[in-house]
Amino acid sequence: MKIKKLLAMILAAAMVAGVVTACNEPDPNQTVNTDGSSQESEPTAAPTATQTTEIPPDIEGYTERTVAEVTDEDDGKLMIYGYNTEFIGLAEKYAGITTNDYDFIEISNSDGAYTEKLDAVLSDGNEAPDIFVCDAAYARKYLASDNTIAINDLGIDYSECTNMFDYTLRFASDDNSVIKGLTWKACPCGVFYERSVAEQYLGTQDPSELASCFATWDAVLESARKVSEASEGEVKLIGGYTETYNAYLSTRESGWIFDGQFNVDPTIEEYFDYAKKLYDEDLTFRAEQWSDSWKDKMSDKSVVSYWGSLQFARYELALNPGEGTTVNPTAGDWGITTAPASYYNGGAWVMASKYCDKKATSADVIRAVCINEDNLKDMVNNGEFVNNIKLMTSAAADDKFALEWLGGQNPYPVLLDAAMKADASVVVVDEDSYNKAFNSVVGPYCEGSFESVKDAKDALEDQLSEKGLIE
Repeated sequence: MKIKKLLAMILAAAMVAGVVTACNEPDPNQTVNTDGSSQESEPTAAPTATQTTEIPPDIEGYTERTVAEVTDEDDGKLMIYGYNTEFIGLAEKYAGITTNDYDFIEISNSDGAYTEKLDAVLSDGNEAPDIFVCDAAYARKYLASDNTIAINDLGIDYSECTNMFDYTLRFASDDNSVIKGLTWKACPCGVFYERSVAEQYLGTQDPSELASCFATWDAVLESARKVSEASEGEVKLIGGYTETYNAYLSTRESGWIFDGQFNVDPTIEEYFDYAKKLYDEDLTFRAEQWSDSWKDKMSDKSVVSYWGSLQFARYELALNPGEGTTVNPTAGDWGITTAPASYYNGGAWVMASKYCDKKATSADVIRAVCINEDNLKDMVNNGEFVNNIKLMTSAAADDKFALEWLGGQNPYPVLLDAAMKADASVVVVDEDSYNKAFNSVVGPYCEGSFESVKDAKDALEDQLSEKGLIE
């Protein structure tokens, strides 16, 4: 499918990288390599709403099936499964459905219970959902399987999706490039930093100036050295090496499985050494991401930056978590700048099961939540980064999104740029399992439990073999 001319014109006014002043002394145009040498590089800036970005190529490469004319084959209630109540709340608000119209099964997946239930009901159809929602960690398992149907089989034409970020569609496509699910939100990421701490140890709190501190992986390493040295180890650029994990691996050119075989992309090997350098030079607090020690430092001014999506900043960093929830006392002292790589982290996709016998109603609900522009615009106004390029481009240029809890900064120029460039083409069905296994050997490698990267890779393969993920 092709992006319409109107969309192309809108994107011509989108946000991008521009001019930047130095963060690293003495020369802002030098990048310090991991071996201590330096080389000239182009400075990078956080995108701003007045700059322009290259219009992306037409959205193409998907296999479109015949768009079905659908009806409801059953006059009973719509069956919906979810791991939380977010989607059903949106469906009630925007599709107008009530408990008279649907049955909703909510099962937390904290212990794998949700996916276990889905596997059971999809195996025989007994109590199977018409539509169900999955988190990014396990959504590919179902999107790439025969247990879900194409959105075309729900009567949804690809032309209805031309405003969506490409990575969200790539993620939701099966091995034949057939789109199987949609999402209402996108989760592009940036570097959230505490302004006063950045000012003290990096010499500036301006997001465009700070962009050079995070422009490359070598720049991140040098910035980490600078902060640690200036603070005598009391403050770190990042809490732990795992802060960089998702961004670093987003630059892979091949996935964990390539041509049907287990595959370790060269970027994986590079990350082993990058993480070990952070460890050996004591450039982080060695706090594992999501651990209590990692979270505790979000409000004590000892860590310059935390990396993630807008949702992460609002809820996990607690800068704007909502009524009745404890707010980080440092809210308002934060900003956002670009990461060394464009990436996403998280998200939720809704899809129809192969047992769906209420296709017309299912399509109506999905359209209301994931496609209807008025509804998505309302979500933007309520703090969501939605899966609509046109709306997010507009928001990036709108002063009303200069958020008080981000020190008066509009985060959308940075996040829009990341969303436009994010790539989900190498994500495999069991991506989360591979990633967790990889993370479990990176730490021991940094600590010296393995003599070489090869030994760590061998341990990774053994672990994946034991889990039945590779032969």
